[in-house]
Amino acid sequence: MSKRSKIKIIIYSVLLIITLAFLVWWFSYNSTQARDYQRLGDMRVLEAALNSYFFRFNTYQIPECGPGSVINFCTGRGERTIEVAEIIDPVNLDNLRYVVADLTADNFRVEFYLEGSLAGLPSGRYALTREGLGR
Repeated sequence: MSKRSKIKIIIYSVLLIITLAFLVWWFSYNSTQARDYQRLGDMRVLEAALNSYFFRFNTYQIPECGPGSVINFCTGRGERTIEVAEIIDPVNLDNLRYVVADLTADNFRVEFYLEGSLAGLPSGRYALTREGLGR
């Protein structure tokens, strides 16, 4: 094998490694972005469900649901139920969960995390309240 052939093999190997690294980064970035879009969509669905619950029962307090509860377990009981069992964080692990911080008669606060920056929002912890999204 000539020296020129060895150099070509090395160059192609380096280009292949760079291409594979870029593809791994690209798929990881797109997955993070897709999960964050789903989180924001879930918050809109949750906001609608909580407001519907408020209009029916004149309170945001859900039976057997308090601070620290994961939102998909806050389904209520008896006549006071809410359809939130399907609202689950795409990762649903450690701090990547939708957690109730507060449910009072006239307001709610559900906390969640964004993994990456999205739609002008940097990564980090956010909260959904009656007024909308905030930190």
